[in-house]
Amino acid sequence: MKFIEIIIENSAIKEAKLYPAASKASSNPDSGITIQNKSAYHVIKDCANITTKYLPHFVFGEYADPIKVLSGKFKKVDISNFVQEASKNYVLQQLLIIVLDKIKKSNVVNLVSSQSSKTSPDVESSNPYGEYGLATETTIEEVKDKSDLDILCEAFKVQA
Repeated sequence: MKFIEIIIENSAIKEAKLYPAASKASSNPDSGITIQNKSAYHVIKDCANITTKYLPHFVFGEYADPIKVLSGKFKKVDISNFVQEASKNYVLQQLLIIVLDKIKKSNVVNLVSSQSSKTSPDVESSNPYGEYGLATETTIEEVKDKSDLDILCEAFKVQA
């Protein structure tokens, strides 16, 4: 998945270099080695699987300022694919939560957008006391939470 590849490729920590080797070991645990104990095969395979699933979480967490470092690196399709897959995959859902939490804490994105504004019904017709103690017009603003896709695109400065 391109979203994860970008997180891994832009990291300076040495553990990020583990991702390609772990991917290879998860599909072929005995590649390049002789396994003498059959259970070691399963240990290597399972460790590699866990590494490929959770290394992106670790790498993203190690960025001092992931929003700044990864800004402009993603395409909308990369983020869209990630958000779609996260709705079906628990591990990716966890990563999405981590990324959204980092965005929320950095305050780089306003998480709600104004949809429209309406005015309340005429105060005088519904209130026999008229404007006494009330403003002449009350505005009710409808707000809608932005989608995860919109939040990620805005935070990482993705051009449509």
